[in-house]
Amino acid sequence: MLLALVSASLINASGAFASVSVRDVEFNRVDDQTSSDDWLECSIEVEVRRDTQDLTRRRPDYVDDLVVELMLGVESNVRGQNGFEFFEAEAALVSLKEGRHLVRFYLPPEIVERDSVRNEVHSFLIRLTRSGTVVEEQVSRELEGTNVLDSFLNRVDSEAAHNNGILLPQFKTPFRIAYPGKTPSFRDSGDRVGE
Repeated sequence: MLLALVSASLINASGAFASVSVRDVEFNRVDDQTSSDDWLECSIEVEVRRDTQDLTRRRPDYVDDLVVELMLGVESNVRGQNGFEFFEAEAALVSLKEGRHLVRFYLPPEIVERDSVRNEVHSFLIRLTRSGTVVEEQVSRELEGTNVLDSFLNRVDSEAAHNNGILLPQFKTPFRIAYPGKTPSFRDSGDRVGE
């Protein structure tokens, strides 16, 4: 059940027009019908374009080694003090055909309730990598400045570890079969191609 929809503006941090890119990101509070509380869903629209010059592809209309990484900064109130919680997760995809695909991540209802998460997050970074090489980064408007982005990345590096395993890719949630025909297949994160 869709409760709300927020579309965030994206900034291409890499400056390159890659044959794989992030087209849009949306945050929604959704109900999994197994609990009385809402999850926060982040839907990332990834576009794959045909590329006959990319010799790492088995076929020019498929990408086989794409990893989508999501980092979030969520406003939080702990013991009456305003602050932030940081989360990160990644989804390694089996293969994506030319076209647009949705890769989804979720924050569980306990975190949505604990941190009073509405239908959005304060800041986010989406990173696409192939064979361990970053091909694109997209950031929310709050991270447009270099100093702000560096600060965000430093805080994710130092603070996200205590939230490991909380932000989840779709296949590790009750939503793993929620979008039949519209969900790509995932690799086990320890079985990525090219590493």
